[in-house]
Amino acid sequence: MSTVDRDRVTGERRLGEPASVRRSLLVYLAIVVYLVLAKILLDRASVDASAPSQAAALSWPVIGFLALAGGCSVWLGPRAGLHRLWEPSISPRRWLLFPATIGLGLGVVNLAFQAVTGYARIVAEAAKVTSINVSFPESLAFYSSGAIVVESLFRLIPITLLLWLTAQVILRGRGHATVFWILAVLTSALEPAGQLGLLAGHPVLMLVVGLAMYGVNLGEAGLFWRYGFLAPLAFRLAYYLVWHVVGSLIGI
Repeated sequence: MSTVDRDRVTGERRLGEPASVRRSLLVYLAIVVYLVLAKILLDRASVDASAPSQAAALSWPVIGFLALAGGCSVWLGPRAGLHRLWEPSISPRRWLLFPATIGLGLGVVNLAFQAVTGYARIVAEAAKVTSINVSFPESLAFYSSGAIVVESLFRLIPITLLLWLTAQVILRGRGHATVFWILAVLTSALEPAGQLGLLAGHPVLMLVVGLAMYGVNLGEAGLFWRYGFLAPLAFRLAYYLVWHVVGSLIGI
């Protein structure tokens, strides 16, 4: 194990005391409870997702999977050399304000890009829906929940579990940073791979959107590594607030 890896893992194990792990698990439990309440609210309001993939992402089986696999990931995080979910040594300015500001800015950039290219209309037509966005105010609950689902499925669960299995179990505590970034490079392709088919027939737009989406996901992985899971979650919540919630208000 390199000196950097050894220092990081030793520090995380020291911080991963039972009380600290319980606090992290309680924070994640609160996130899951929010998902459950949002799902109940949206079901009672008969809110339909704008696309089948969005409806599937906020289903009871997915929420159950996130509760179990996500809870395991939060528990294993410090053992895999990652920050705890709730990390008092990292200030809110780093895990909340910094990523949220970037997310808001990127949302504005995406709105401007949409105004020039009209790619949201292209995606909506390909998905056979009238709009890519759920209407306001239901969009607040829908896309805040969606942000939790996306960050859990694309980052927290696959990266943490595979990092723990590979670096901690198979490699016996070696190469945490190297394994993390290999996983980050691979998992960052999950979101664009699932969405770019909607831009088929528009190769230039597909290339631009695909590269941008991949870069965003890789940047979120960097936030995860440096500041813990709440940082990419804060980024995604802020980004969705502009792109989906404000977007729904202005008719996208």
